[in-house]
Amino acid sequence: MASSPDEQANPLVVDRDFALAGIRDSIAGHPTGFKADRLRFFSPGEPTQDMDTIIACVAYARSLLPDITLELQTNGVFPSPEARDWIADTFDVVWFSLDGPASVNDAYRPGWDGLGRTREAEANLAAVMAKTRVGVRSTLVEETLDSQDSLVAYYHGLGVRHLCVNPLIRPIRRNDHGATDVNLSSQMRFAKGFVAAYAVAERLGVEFMNSMTFNFDEKTSVSCRSCLPMPQMNPDGSVSSCDMAMFADTKEELRHFIYGQWDPDSKTIRYDQDKIARLQNHRLENLPKCKTCPIGPYCAGGCIGRRAYQTGTLEDPLPEICAATIYLAKHLPLGRERITSTHP
Repeated sequence: MASSPDEQANPLVVDRDFALAGIRDSIAGHPTGFKADRLRFFSPGEPTQDMDTIIACVAYARSLLPDITLELQTNGVFPSPEARDWIADTFDVVWFSLDGPASVNDAYRPGWDGLGRTREAEANLAAVMAKTRVGVRSTLVEETLDSQDSLVAYYHGLGVRHLCVNPLIRPIRRNDHGATDVNLSSQMRFAKGFVAAYAVAERLGVEFMNSMTFNFDEKTSVSCRSCLPMPQMNPDGSVSSCDMAMFADTKEELRHFIYGQWDPDSKTIRYDQDKIARLQNHRLENLPKCKTCPIGPYCAGGCIGRRAYQTGTLEDPLPEICAATIYLAKHLPLGRERITSTHP
């Protein structure tokens, strides 16, 4: 996992020994009691900048758990055709981060030279899709927020059958102070556009989801991996359960999710059992304002990272998110359609 140059003055790469130790611990179920059965590569930049570490991690994970599920989230601009082919032959699921046609995606995801790479990403998507399962994770911007149905049709035309969309949020900075609204657009506006597009997706056979609907397929008491917690190994040697918490010195409200730290001298990870216990206690039955909600079992409190970021606590719900989730639940099937994709 590597941060991109425009996000860090010096691109950061996860220490390989740390990554391998995290893989070993999580497959063994240490220290949470939950054994990992998948390995996923993602970053706020582009993980395929460090293919050597990805290859080493995959080999080690397979040596411990031969049938482990391998996932990658990528912008689709690979370092070489050989890397693209290896990815297609190796990964069970590859999620492409694309925000729409070139007219949109090139503007929001330019290359280091300022030029767009959408056509290259589309070609790589087609090549990878020929060999393994592919999905698209699309960030909705002003140009696409109200035309999600067109976005579904566009990706369907590319052969994509798994699509996750979420509205643009504020960048999560290390030096943020105080609780702030993470949203850059109306959640209800997004939800209404999603419902309209869902009918199109259903007709075209596209699995269509967003972060508020991930638990709509079956009842649950935990909202996401943060509540287990399942680890992510960050570039600074910290272990987090939430992809909003990327550094140990992140915004104070997000430090709830930093529950481990790599010790390079002993080559082990030190875990905070108190933080683990608090995260594991974040269950629907322990959330007074959520457990009586009629859609509580299909939400379990929603995104715990957003709660922490915006309220400073893990318990307080977000009224705007609640209203949008309830709207979605009224218009989409609950407990009937099995969502086949894990959180992209």
